Amino acid sequence: MDPRSVPYDPVAVVRPPVGAHYTERLRPTGRGWLWLPVILAITGLAIAPIIVPVALAAWLVNLVRFWRVVVTVDDHTIRVGRRSAPLGALDLTTLGRAQNTWPWRVFSRRWLGANPIWTRDSVGIRGFYEGRPLWVSVGTDHRETLVAALVDHIPSAREHLPRRTPVAGGWHADPWDPTRLRWWDGTRWTGWTWPPQVPDGSGEPTGDR
Repeated sequence: MDPRSVPYDPVAVVRPPVGAHYTERLRPTGRGWLWLPVILAITGLAIAPIIVPVALAAWLVNLVRFWRVVVTVDDHTIRVGRRSAPLGALDLTTLGRAQNTWPWRVFSRRWLGANPIWTRDSVGIRGFYEGRPLWVSVGTDHRETLVAALVDHIPSAREHLPRRTPVAGGWHADPWDPTRLRWWDGTRWTGWTWPPQVPDGSGEPTGDR
């Protein structure tokens, strides 16, 4: 394809940083403003009217903070605007689409979020780092590319994530999720966890080797 035939969008086009595997600039659109009254109505009816100002404040904070925010994935880090998290701390078994979240989570530095309803699609993934939870919830117009970058680079990033490794093989505290155990085969962490990540009805741990 001749590059000259592709329309140039100075807002969406971002020069990828050195070493980045994925880069996308997001921006609010008119579609997002159409959702605002719907969200405020649902908040007032499903939670409580007193929470509506909190939801509105969170919406405006999102608008200011994530105007033209850039999402970047490199070898070791995922960045959403000014916030970042170790890529290896994320759990691929939680990979999906962005979930509705409490309005005040936007104020937590362990929540990496941006425009989840202002784009055509979204990506959500969770994890743990230093015993505390992480959330990534971002909108995207290129979901397949972003998911591929996460799937391709999270496993290798985990190998470089600082953590204590057990001496002997067996069940040990999961370095990415302190609420469960993970099998250490003597040389590496496997995909086997307890409690199982996906129950199969057998009562035995399940996972990927």
